[in-house]
Amino acid sequence: MDVVGNKAARAEISMIKVVAPNMTLRVLDRAIQAHGGAGVSQDTFLAAAWANVRTLRLADGPDEVHTEAIAKQELRKWEKARAQREPQ
Repeated sequence: MDVVGNKAARAEISMIKVVAPNMTLRVLDRAIQAHGGAGVSQDTFLAAAWANVRTLRLADGPDEVHTEAIAKQELRKWEKARAQREPQ
């Protein structure tokens, strides 16, 4: 974003908004599994961390919104490349 600006980095921003919270949830889920029942109790921070990260997936729009934005941007790139290849 600092180098190319927000508009040029839009696809990467959307990708980060999908991948980072999902990966964090996977890590927390594995930690909860490793701790067994203690992982979902108030004895560790894991249950609260999982709940907080889960809501983060909704904070700036649901994953589906970002996934759709990524798909639209990728399709636009493909259409532009195809239009340049085809003879006029």
